[in-house]
Amino acid sequence: MESIWRLLKQRLKNRGLITDPTELRRAIEEEWDKITLEEINKVIATMPDRVAAVNERNGLPIPF
Repeated sequence: MESIWRLLKQRLKNRGLITDPTELRRAIEEEWDKITLEEINKVIATMPDRVAAVNERNGLPIPF
């Protein structure tokens, strides 16, 4: 999930500074709607490696 949030945050950052709460909400919803199934599947595909990395570190944080 963090990877999807990171993607959303980067897209919002690319839009520039938004100070109006209504405009910010609209921008978030627009960018959320643009996230494709392909992008989500790409993140899901990394899960086996992530789980293995967590296991190797005995549950400690990993650099993903």
